[in-house]
Amino acid sequence: MTEAPNPYDAPHAVLVETDRAPMRMPPTMMAALAIYLVIYPLEVVPLIGTPMSRFELFVPSMAAMGVYTLVMTFALWRRWQWARLWLVLTTAVTAFFLIRMLWRGLSPEQWHACLAAVLRIAVTVLLLLPASRRWFAAKAS
Repeated sequence: MTEAPNPYDAPHAVLVETDRAPMRMPPTMMAALAIYLVIYPLEVVPLIGTPMSRFELFVPSMAAMGVYTLVMTFALWRRWQWARLWLVLTTAVTAFFLIRMLWRGLSPEQWHACLAAVLRIAVTVLLLLPASRRWFAAKAS
């Protein structure tokens, strides 16, 4: 009579070797990061020379905004899930302000703010596409 297999034994099956080559960044992610970097100058450059630029904290606040943009871009490039989640949450706020801006009427001087909001929404959509989702899933597994 044969002995019953011990259920507490370690499995003896050979593990299949997974592909060790690093995953290439999908074009949707490269486009999302490029657009995200373009949003910053689109928001800041039109403010130079306006009364807002004479505000004493204008330069430090715009520099902080630039650092924030670089940190978020780096975090998305490194596949950190919190950055993707944070971008989705802040884009919801951006969409709310865009709808409010359009509801009140868009002045010709605000075209850059409207374009920046639309581009930010586009970045979030690009991050939720299947290719970008695989980019983030590769790090999580």
